[in-house]
Amino acid sequence: MSLNTQLLLYAFGAVVALIVLIARFKLHPFVALIAVSLGLGAAAGMPFGGVVKAFQDGVGGVLGFIAIVVALGTMLGKMMAESGGATRIATTLITLFGEKRVHWAIMFVAFIVGIPVFFQVGFVLLIPLVFTIARRSGLSLVKVGIPLVAGLSVVHGMVPPHPAAMLAVGAYQADVGRTIVYAILVGLPTAALAGPIFASWIAPRIALPAENPIAAQFAGGAPRDLPGFGITVFTVLLPVILMLCASTADVALDSASTLRLALDFLGSPIVALLLALLFSFWSLGYRQHFTRDQILKFANDCLAPTATILLVIGAGGGFNRVLLESGVGKAIADLAVGSHASPLLLAWTVAALIRVATGSATVAMTTASGLVAPIAMATPGTHAELLVLATGAGSLVLSHVNDSGFWLIKEFFHMTVPQTLKTWTVAETIIGVAGLGFTLLLSLVVGCAPREQGTRELSAAGWIDVTATLDPARTPVYAGDAPMKFDFLKDMRKGDILTLSVYSLGAHSGTHIDAPMHFVANGAPIDQVALDPLIGAARVIDIPDSVGAIDAGELNRHNWRGPQRVLFRTRSTLRGWMDSPEFHKDFAYLAPDAAQLLADAGVLLVGVDYISAEQFGAPAPRTHQILLGRGIPIVEGLDLRPVQAGDYDVIVLPLKVRGHEGAPARAILRKRTGT
Repeated sequence: MSLNTQLLLYAFGAVVALIVLIARFKLHPFVALIAVSLGLGAAAGMPFGGVVKAFQDGVGGVLGFIAIVVALGTMLGKMMAESGGATRIATTLITLFGEKRVHWAIMFVAFIVGIPVFFQVGFVLLIPLVFTIARRSGLSLVKVGIPLVAGLSVVHGMVPPHPAAMLAVGAYQADVGRTIVYAILVGLPTAALAGPIFASWIAPRIALPAENPIAAQFAGGAPRDLPGFGITVFTVLLPVILMLCASTADVALDSASTLRLALDFLGSPIVALLLALLFSFWSLGYRQHFTRDQILKFANDCLAPTATILLVIGAGGGFNRVLLESGVGKAIADLAVGSHASPLLLAWTVAALIRVATGSATVAMTTASGLVAPIAMATPGTHAELLVLATGAGSLVLSHVNDSGFWLIKEFFHMTVPQTLKTWTVAETIIGVAGLGFTLLLSLVVGCAPREQGTRELSAAGWIDVTATLDPARTPVYAGDAPMKFDFLKDMRKGDILTLSVYSLGAHSGTHIDAPMHFVANGAPIDQVALDPLIGAARVIDIPDSVGAIDAGELNRHNWRGPQRVLFRTRSTLRGWMDSPEFHKDFAYLAPDAAQLLADAGVLLVGVDYISAEQFGAPAPRTHQILLGRGIPIVEGLDLRPVQAGDYDVIVLPLKVRGHEGAPARAILRKRTGT
């Protein structure tokens, strides 16, 4: 039995174990994910300490970003609830739509209000309005309520900045702005099918009890003075507007543009949500005559319920990391690429299976995106934004008794279990299937983008050679590595009929590529490194001469997110060290925390301008282990003197040496245009 087959069986066993532990033994998903992750890593042959470290890194890598998004989004939702902003949006749209089409209004309300908050939060915010409308209009609670949960569910699974969608955006390296636009195009018709259209059909077939004890608790009136409709909608949509502006700037403006850098900063999800929250303190707080103490109390009260959500999200991230570092992710990618399966269908299927198994859309989307991302990277022509939507659609399929949302709907709507299966479960399944269908239709349109007119002739024009010249007299050699020796076996200058050379040098001489095998047991050798990470868009980042360690703090001082390949231009370039025979131990290196940031962001290739990316004398090669452990090749020894910071096309091709961990390479760059 091959190693890949064993790993796939272990992964299958892990999924089965999750099903049994959660569904049969009622073990909390957080505990189940920890136990299964550690068991999978041990079974796959990872060192015990490495399994724990991988899980910890996965949890930390996920929560370092998502915890902030969850906290900011929850506080923004709380401000909407307490100020009456959600009620203002709902009542205004209901007036516009009319009572006969009130179920359509509720769907749009849920779609808008659900953007900054979790499904459960949005449901609790809006369910009092549903009860009120159903009571006053005489409509069935099912006809009014199903459009509400459909709108919230679609937004929860497909639309950033929801945490699961944002995790998928990061895993697939998708553009946030384009993902939002595509999600709205796919999400609205999906919500319409699963919401108002399905509700109108199913409502007459569901007979609910006349009395609903929970509805009676929400019979109170709305606040006396509601905020304005315009200011409320602007507050809710402010983070989306900022992220769309950033995406537009990335397309329309040059990478060195000050305006683009400013918009990229303001449009980053954390900054965008923070600005929207701060604005809500004024628009929905002080303008509604809340005191500072009241606003502080709102912020404090709303955070406690998010603890369980964050723990499950973090455990899902830890499970992903173990899957990746154990080699399961690569094994699945190899299998899928060999079978030529569509990444969109694969993403949907994997997410759907995990959703049915665990009952959590968040865990399903997080885990599926981690598994499918390597396949997407190895499959040309795959649209990352559409992968986010397909994964989100799959994560919503077939909610049943292992889903907390199932019981939430059952209790609030006062339905029996069979009635909940006929309404909520069917609506969720419609969302999953219709979401995939509309995503596939959109892929036909996105895949037909206009091409350049005419055929561009391939030439050397514009390409810049950034390869260090191999010269035993001038090229530095890492301390302890093999020296370079070049000689002539035959030399026409000495009367021979031909010239014939012989070279002796280490695999890591001059400009070279480190393959995963260099520091990862069972890692891929240099002849198995795919072309995809070695050819494509790259960003050259200038690091000041004074910086010796490129840590996470230094990395985040630069605009590094976006391109899938990042090359660092450091003091080594400024001092010409790749053209100096002396080995300099104080070269600038990439610190492990920065390497982790790059790996978690889905970077495909990392390059440095000296003969190692690791700190000289480091107690452990953590930078190499982090990057190579995620299958990210490292190009070292670049001579970046001919180029400046900015965006380039890069081609870097190593010698194809079978079964070894590295090889010298030729590297060339070409400046990219603003488009």
